[in-house]
Amino acid sequence: MFTITATRKGNKEIMGKIYRYSIGYDIVRGFVKTAHRLFYRKVIVTGRENIPKDKPVIFAPNHQNALMDPLALVCTLPSQIVYLARADIFKSAINRPFLRFLKIIPVYRIRDGVENLGRNEKTFRQTIEILQHNTPLCLFPEARHTDKRTLLPLKKAVPRIAFQAEESGGLGKDLVIIPVGIYYSDYLEPQSILQINYGKPLQVSEFLASYRGNPQRAQLELRDALQAKLSPLMIDIRDAEHYELYETIRRLYRATMLKEENLSPHPWENHFRSDQLTIQKLEIAAKEDDSFLQLLTDKVQKYEGLKHEQKIKEDALEKKPLTPAQAFLTGAGFLLASPMIAFGWLHHALPHYLLKNHVNNKIEDSQMRSSFYFVLGMLAFSAMYVVELLTLGRLFPGWWKVHYLIAMPLSGVFTYRLIRSWKVFRNRLRLRFGLSKEKQKSLLDSRQEVISFCQKAFSAQKQ
Repeated sequence: MFTITATRKGNKEIMGKIYRYSIGYDIVRGFVKTAHRLFYRKVIVTGRENIPKDKPVIFAPNHQNALMDPLALVCTLPSQIVYLARADIFKSAINRPFLRFLKIIPVYRIRDGVENLGRNEKTFRQTIEILQHNTPLCLFPEARHTDKRTLLPLKKAVPRIAFQAEESGGLGKDLVIIPVGIYYSDYLEPQSILQINYGKPLQVSEFLASYRGNPQRAQLELRDALQAKLSPLMIDIRDAEHYELYETIRRLYRATMLKEENLSPHPWENHFRSDQLTIQKLEIAAKEDDSFLQLLTDKVQKYEGLKHEQKIKEDALEKKPLTPAQAFLTGAGFLLASPMIAFGWLHHALPHYLLKNHVNNKIEDSQMRSSFYFVLGMLAFSAMYVVELLTLGRLFPGWWKVHYLIAMPLSGVFTYRLIRSWKVFRNRLRLRFGLSKEKQKSLLDSRQEVISFCQKAFSAQKQ
């Protein structure tokens, strides 16, 4: 385990070697991985076979969800990865030892002060040492996160480190860059789907000849090659002007696209693929017909207006209308599950709503909210479980205390899912039994009009 404190030898500061294995790090990671797995409904990992075990690796993920993005790698890879992060989080002297314990080192940007840019040389030298010891390195090539499903223009930090590694230690012949696409079905809500796609390695050796001839040109070539490999691993909506329209159609057309491509709605990876295809076809349709996006926007606005007017959400419209028998049986199912719902709600409601309100009111950057909720919730719920075990746990004999402790977090997950399902069910009841036949038909017809309009444009592309 590396040391956190620094000692001095002559005039040189000798820092603990951050690339060394840390038992303490793995202990903390085990706790975080458990919370991470409970936080998401499902975590899907593809492409692990693309990661070499005997070569220095730089991971280069897209960045859309603050702390949850690095945690996606931390919790799905066995290696202890060293991260490069923006320098402003190191301003506090209290934070620095903790961040170093988490294997994070700073990168300085112009906004951190031009006078600090020279300090990056030390960081880059450190990255060479990390890679020389075959410890994986990770940095986000966009250099900032965004609140949209789009890939921002990449910076040159990854190519610069890769080529400096070759200059300093001859690592360029073996060094690979792994593009990583991270996808969230919902950025903000717990119990969403997380998918991590590890792409095929980008061989730095293929760019060394160009680098020796023209370093600046080679950095741009490597950056562009990384961008080209990273985009297909994520949902990349490049039309900023019509972003919301693409987002709406991506979900609205999903079931139709799955059928058209003969893809089963299970597993979830097919949903991701369906969304990518929908976006690609929207881009093609927009290029082929200048009026397509405007006509589609008009239809979507009409549909969204009807949904708002009738107070019906998309979750309810994605499913077939309820029959009276289905409504009765589903309601009975919720009634039977009510004791478990009550148990989970009583053990989690107060900290959940307090945290939600605090995070939503205090954190202006929406992409930071799930990160704050996750970290604060992990600490708050853990403390609550201990207190409840020491108090209410006394009512249970022997090993039943262990069962009680295990039941608390599981009941929280179960209850959260059921409450969300209840909200959808309630909306489906309103759609089926709370609206007149005319209003139901108007809403469903408007939805189908949007789908059919896209379907016609998309089918023309195959001819």
